[in-house]
Amino acid sequence: MESRATGGTAGDPAQSVAMGSPRTLTRALLLIAGTLVLAPWFMSSPGSSVSNWLSNSVILFLCIALADLLVHLRSGSYRDLLPGSSLLVMAGSGIAFEVEVLFIVAAFLALGLFFLEVLSILLDHVRRGGAAVVLLFYLVPVVVGSVLLTLPRCQGTTTALSSGDAIFTAISAVTVTGLTTIDIGERLSTEGQYLLLGLIQIGGLGVISIFAFFALALGNGLGIRQGRALRDALDGVGVSELKRLLITIVLATVAVESIGILLLLICGDHLSLKSALFHSVSAFCNAGFSLQKTSLENWSTAPRMVMSLLIVLGGLGFPVLLDLWRCKIRGEGVRLPIQTRLIISVTSILLVSGGLLVWITGAGADSWFWSVTARTAGFHTSSASELPMAAAMIVICLMAVGASPGSTGGGLKTSTVGVLFLSARAEFNGSSTTVVWKRTIPDPVIKTAAVLTLVGGVLWLLLLFVLVIVETESLREGRVQLLDLAFEVTSALATVGLSRDVTSSLGDGGRWIIALAMLLGRLGPLALVLGLASISTVRPHGERPAGKVMLG
Repeated sequence: MESRATGGTAGDPAQSVAMGSPRTLTRALLLIAGTLVLAPWFMSSPGSSVSNWLSNSVILFLCIALADLLVHLRSGSYRDLLPGSSLLVMAGSGIAFEVEVLFIVAAFLALGLFFLEVLSILLDHVRRGGAAVVLLFYLVPVVVGSVLLTLPRCQGTTTALSSGDAIFTAISAVTVTGLTTIDIGERLSTEGQYLLLGLIQIGGLGVISIFAFFALALGNGLGIRQGRALRDALDGVGVSELKRLLITIVLATVAVESIGILLLLICGDHLSLKSALFHSVSAFCNAGFSLQKTSLENWSTAPRMVMSLLIVLGGLGFPVLLDLWRCKIRGEGVRLPIQTRLIISVTSILLVSGGLLVWITGAGADSWFWSVTARTAGFHTSSASELPMAAAMIVICLMAVGASPGSTGGGLKTSTVGVLFLSARAEFNGSSTTVVWKRTIPDPVIKTAAVLTLVGGVLWLLLLFVLVIVETESLREGRVQLLDLAFEVTSALATVGLSRDVTSSLGDGGRWIIALAMLLGRLGPLALVLGLASISTVRPHGERPAGKVMLG
């Protein structure tokens, strides 16, 4: 049994790679053909057509896509037929109906298939350093997105994007933060805005998808320590349910975002289809990007409520949505799991109490939306710089808590805060165990919650300390206040996107610190769990005598 747990990938790795080489070759050829399609398109000006060159490239593209499809048919890998079939349908329809966007999308899909193939090969050989693979999952779209945003096709009508602005914007999109140094609606073309939307969608679905992908793709290929870490990280989501969870992620995303688009079109102050699509995806992914520089300040009540609903659904998390679907909509008669009930309870308490506290401290009629958007969404209906100091501190606390595990948001997570509160209540009551809804919360879960909170707090202090040093001159001259910098660091680390109008005024050093905070905040517990499990050399000890330590 032990050898099975520690065994490598199924079969001999060399044989596995040899068997997969035809598919790898066709995917590499798809990368070349897709690049031939996209290169001239991105180098041309926005809105222009390069159909002649594209038609010749797409013919090659179609042939390679057909070869990729035949390779899968021959190997009997029928589950992988959908991507190749989609390429053929999209590219073929684009040529037949002369719709350029179809084979542009097909070319992007081809590049995605190639990178997934590379990731699959890495996973076949990885035993340690899993966190590095997770980091690459975010860095690759950041690098690719940064380069593409600087090309002519993505430029708006004003000054072209600098490399620094492009990198910062791509990091903010992939980490679904929403902090930006540019006006998205003005500085990016329509194609650039859709590219940004694609980066948001990748980042929004990344965390829980990576968890599931690691568990499903690696299986017994994980070492003992990494396997145990993944099981602990997926507590509440059984490995047997991961496939269903992945399907739920895709279906829930398409369904909720589509309904959001429809509702915004109906009550959205004459919003265009592009604007409804952009804001629906950005809200569900808790990204906070808007096509208007003033965000939602000029929106009426009805579309704001639609955005609030999308933000809350995105922040609840896919495991919660799956449980609600099974228990409430399908009527399977199963009680909601403790984790789901805890997340819903903490979320409700934070929304109501946060709104009341922000209202009491002087935020006015926007109090409810501040309570919603501070939970890692980043949209605003009035400037955060106009918030009274007490209200700004309440918003900082709400941002630090963030969304729920397995969601599109960041922060410490509602379940972590809920577990710590329940543990503190049990301690005050003199109880040796933490009980909620007639269930005991295990001590290791409480320990993990405490560790994550401590690490998050120390990281926040360290980033704020460095940012204060870098921005000393601005503080001395009164251009920014310490509260502004603390607000900015919290917003970046919790991937919220709210700002007291200081992001664009930061120097290059300050922007890199904020960018680092966004990446660390998006990686969060996943990188901590996999990273520490991969590099730790400490071996478990047997039972040791208890030691006494005085506290308080």
